[in-house]
Amino acid sequence: MNKNQQILNEIFLRNKVKGKYKFDYNLSKYSWFGIGGNAEIFYIPSSLEELQLVLTAKEEGIDVTVIGLGSNIIIRDGGIPGLVIRLGNGFSNISHDKNIVFAGASVQDKVLSKYCLNNSIIGFEFYSGIPGSVGGAVCMNAGCFGSETKDVFIKAKCLSNQGELIEMNYSEELFSYRKNNFLDKYIVCEVQYNKEIGDPAIINQRMIEISDQRRDSQPQKVMTAGSTFKNPFGHSGSKAWQLIDKAGLRDYKLNGVSFSRKHANFIVNKQKDSANLIEDFGENIKQQVNSRLGVELEWEIKILGNR
Repeated sequence: MNKNQQILNEIFLRNKVKGKYKFDYNLSKYSWFGIGGNAEIFYIPSSLEELQLVLTAKEEGIDVTVIGLGSNIIIRDGGIPGLVIRLGNGFSNISHDKNIVFAGASVQDKVLSKYCLNNSIIGFEFYSGIPGSVGGAVCMNAGCFGSETKDVFIKAKCLSNQGELIEMNYSEELFSYRKNNFLDKYIVCEVQYNKEIGDPAIINQRMIEISDQRRDSQPQKVMTAGSTFKNPFGHSGSKAWQLIDKAGLRDYKLNGVSFSRKHANFIVNKQKDSANLIEDFGENIKQQVNSRLGVELEWEIKILGNR
């Protein structure tokens, strides 16, 4: 057990935490690519209060990383140093009152969408097409098919990496394209959304349309992680996949890593040798698109840990 592990182990034991924790824990199953390195300290807190206690007690020099469902991350072979947190059942509540929908950060986006359908709440249909969780959706302003998280967001209850509890309220400056501009070093714990009643038949039809579009245009039942690169601004409105196609890179392969035949912005991983190969594949694509078309692509997938 190294120094960081000893410090956290003492905190866990002293405070009799009910959450689960492990040391040098392999994270492969927490990435949709099915491969990845180890967490130095892996922790699933039982409640917000317990998480706040642990964060307050830990030393500032211990890094904190939060992972969700793993649908848009590469976990490098060298693993993630410090404390890796995954929010579980203690953050899975969903409820609503007259004006607000409340959702814990670990609630799956599609579960929230279904809940809203069952309660005739409109505006959450797009979440049925996002394979992530509420916390991640707020962290990256997740969206698809013309809607984004910012469209329904009111505020989020968050903890800093040092355990300070804050509320982050909506503002025009808070979100940009696939990004939350003010969430660095904060952990989303609970989110409040605008509630608007709609016709359940219309809501259901929209969810069916999104499901059909997703099935027809995106790979299914393979090791992938959603959109690889953000759509760049300008360039005649071209999307990332169109630029990859234009550069002649749709069929590019690297040792078991390639693009989906359905969508040239979805990486498919068929190897178990190295998570770093997936990053190398993407970096090669970025370099070639820039060289051939003069366009700098930006990762939408989050890359975590050490090489």
